[in-house]
Amino acid sequence: MEAVRLNSPSTSVITFEVLGHQLHFSQDPNSKHLGTTVWDTSMVFAKFLEKNCRKGRFCPSKLKGKRVIELGAGCGVAGFGMALLGCDVVSTDQIEVVPLLRRNVECNTSKILQMNSCSGALFSALLI
Repeated sequence: MEAVRLNSPSTSVITFEVLGHQLHFSQDPNSKHLGTTVWDTSMVFAKFLEKNCRKGRFCPSKLKGKRVIELGAGCGVAGFGMALLGCDVVSTDQIEVVPLLRRNVECNTSKILQMNSCSGALFSALLI
């Protein structure tokens, strides 16, 4: 089994703001696994949700409690976009990617809960 390299010099953090929350996603672009990189498309998807939330298409009142499964979640950016809108999100990936995904979920969930105690319900189901 390959050693986890989350704290190696090649690990970097992407800071990304979505729906008023500044999120930090650790990534390891030097890993042989595609899921350990924050891909531009995941950030574009989260911004698409944010933009359309403001237009009323994906507002939290419509999405609260909806169940979402994010297959191949990678670093978890898209799942956080959905969770911030009120969805109950289950994020999964290959076993080699799960430690990094778990780290990002724990880091961002705790920061959001500290900033806004009302967000607790929507993150309670963000599991790996």
